[in-house]
Amino acid sequence: MKRRAATAVFAVAALAALLGSAGRADAMFRTHAMMLDSVATIVAGDLAREAAGDRPVVLLVPVQGDSLGLLGQRLLERLRADGRDVRIRARALVTPGMPPPTLPPGLPHEGWQAGDPRVTELNARVDGVGVAYVRRIRSFPFGVKGYERVVMMRASATLVDPETGQVLRARSASGTVTDIVAKRDVAYAAGGSRAFDPPLPRGSGLKILEPLIVIGVVAGLVVLFYSNRN
Repeated sequence: MKRRAATAVFAVAALAALLGSAGRADAMFRTHAMMLDSVATIVAGDLAREAAGDRPVVLLVPVQGDSLGLLGQRLLERLRADGRDVRIRARALVTPGMPPPTLPPGLPHEGWQAGDPRVTELNARVDGVGVAYVRRIRSFPFGVKGYERVVMMRASATLVDPETGQVLRARSASGTVTDIVAKRDVAYAAGGSRAFDPPLPRGSGLKILEPLIVIGVVAGLVVLFYSNRN
C-alpha cells in the first residue's frame, strides 16, 4: 500500500514537471513581436483575398498604424505567393529637390507611374493591435509558473481604382493568437519593446488557500503512512 501511494505521488510530480518544462521551452523563443508577426500573417491572408483580379496591385506603404511594419510585409509576401503583380508606392511626400522615397529592395516597381489605368491600389490600415496577459497559470502545489498571453490585430483594406476613385472591394479582418509565457521568460518576451509590455494579472484570494491545501495534503499523507504501518 505504501509503495502504491509513493508511486502515485512520484508520477504526479513527474508529469507536472514535464508539462512545466514543455511550456517554458515553447515560450522562451516567442517574443511579443514574434507573436504579432504570426497574427499579421493571419490578417494579411484574409485581406489579400479582397485583392483578387488580373490587374497589377499597388500597395501603399507604410501601412497606417503598422508601427512594426509587420502587416505591410506580410501583405506583400501573400500577394506575391498568389502570383500577383505587386508594386508599391511610398506614402511619404516627395520634397522638391530631394530624391524620391526609397523602396524596399527586391520588389517590382518599374514600369508604373501615377495615373496608370492598368493598376489597382490596395490601401490597408491597422485599426487595433495589442498584447495582454489575461490569467495566471498556477504551479503545483502552489505559486505561479506562467501567464496566458493573448495577442490580437484588427485591420481593414480597400481596393481602389486610382483612375476613377471607385472602391472595388473593402474588407476588415482580425486575428488572435494565444500561448503560455513562463514566469521566468516574461522579461525576454517583451524583447525590450516599451510599446508592448503588458502588466501581469493580479492574483486572487485563492493564493491564501494554497498553503492550507498543501498542509492538508501533507497531513493526509502522514495519516496514510501511519495507518498503513498499523
